[in-house]
Amino acid sequence: MIAPLPQSDERQPLLSSTTAATATTEAGLKRSVWYRARRSPFAVACVVAMALFTDMVVYGVVVPILPDIVKSRLGGTPREVGLLFACYAIGLLASTPVFAIMSDKYQNRRIPMMLGMLGLAVATVGFSLASNYWVLILARIGQGSAGGASWTIGLGLLADVYPPDNLGVVMGATMTANAVGFMLGPMVGGYLYEYHGYSAPFIFCAGLAVLDFMCIVFIAEPEKKKVAAVQVDQDEGAASTAIEQEVDCLTVHEPSTTTVVAVERAAAAISNPQHAQEILDDGLHHQDHVEKNSTQHQTGGSSGTSSNYGATSSSASSSLSAANDEPSKEMAGIDVSMFEIASNWTITCCLLATFVAASVFSGLEPILPLYLEELLGAGPTQTGLIFLAAIFPTLFSSAIGYYADKVGHFYISLLGMAIFAVATFSLSMPKTFLSFILPLALFGLGSSTILTPLLPAMADVVNKKGWNGYAKTYALYNMTYSLSMAVGPILAGFIFEDFGFWWTMVMFGIMIVVATPVIFTAQIAQVFAQWRGASRTSDAINA
Repeated sequence: MIAPLPQSDERQPLLSSTTAATATTEAGLKRSVWYRARRSPFAVACVVAMALFTDMVVYGVVVPILPDIVKSRLGGTPREVGLLFACYAIGLLASTPVFAIMSDKYQNRRIPMMLGMLGLAVATVGFSLASNYWVLILARIGQGSAGGASWTIGLGLLADVYPPDNLGVVMGATMTANAVGFMLGPMVGGYLYEYHGYSAPFIFCAGLAVLDFMCIVFIAEPEKKKVAAVQVDQDEGAASTAIEQEVDCLTVHEPSTTTVVAVERAAAAISNPQHAQEILDDGLHHQDHVEKNSTQHQTGGSSGTSSNYGATSSSASSSLSAANDEPSKEMAGIDVSMFEIASNWTITCCLLATFVAASVFSGLEPILPLYLEELLGAGPTQTGLIFLAAIFPTLFSSAIGYYADKVGHFYISLLGMAIFAVATFSLSMPKTFLSFILPLALFGLGSSTILTPLLPAMADVVNKKGWNGYAKTYALYNMTYSLSMAVGPILAGFIFEDFGFWWTMVMFGIMIVVATPVIFTAQIAQVFAQWRGASRTSDAINA
């Protein structure tokens, strides 16, 4: 006997014209070019790249001119130059956890980024109005504080819209924009300062920050990875098919109240994806219940009705689950503290590698202009041009990210550490402009090869653990990077003033060599294990 479906009021939403009209309206919005453009991952990646580009232009503009401003205009010392460079990192370090916690707590990325860009424009204008050393320090701290939004929120945006297996390439491409900004910054800053006056480079950077603010306004807040059984734009057909299978099952077998309600909620989720997680939870619970009953019927000889229904229901549940390819741990992220994230050994190694690479690179920035002026009489424009040699190799960040995804993040980073150590030692030797090019190029290549794989490596840990903490993880990266940018220039300024450029580079090189075995202990041990295994295999074959 065919059991009729209940005709209660609760069943009306399945066929209601209001639901159909809403679904049609949403489908029309989905097809809108403007709607798709504002929400496309490509648009998000472009805006993040623009934000990092702007931040690094602003940072790079002052590299060739701050030493001249402090030394020539204010009568400062190399130590004061190093402190002024470090103030950017102090502001970045202070603002990064604030932006990260707000972003993950309120699940909003755009507003903090917009506030950061406005703050960057205001702080940069403050540079052009500065008349003494302490005003420069305040403006530099303001720049760093604004930069915390670009790095922390920007990287969190990428993790929101791109899958982990593609994140290395995307971040590599984004870091290329960052490299281009840092490459153009010193050159543009030196030229504008030397030929158009003190305020020109800062006004240029403020205008760039305002333009980036408008780009951030353009994109929509991305949808977070809380997808469940149904995705409105891609999986409406799959969900509808699953519902039809469930309804067909109910017309043949005796339905339960729980099943009817589950089908109603699945139908409602087609037009309202906010119910998706609830559907998934009910579906998994119901499937476990069916499998348990099916096992009991098979061992106890129960009637075939429940067994057949269980098989059909399981098929429909599988269709519903197939509508979403995301892992369950991404559907419901686990809230974790920044301390718990930092306690993970893989992330700890990433942070230590970041500290070493960034402190050495940032330590070169305040002292190389002073050394070039002292050794070769170089001005801001010439210093900006010579910095291109160190920054140009970072344009290959996308390729580095691609090979890191294929070979392994830590193995590529270990290669970068070796290159970086050789380049740091060799920088103490050149005596002419041309002889600086190769060591600086290796220096930039080593730094980029170390840092680029670390970001997707950290994202991979977050994804595998099922944590809801992309922004917190990148905040830790930013805080470490900021700390290194504070320590590096100050340390370099003191060593340079007391011992000279040669000893500064030698001490930095020793720091890299000492830190490498600690950071890459697991990878080095694995390489030796593979080598020993290959050696034993070869001996066994020869025997």
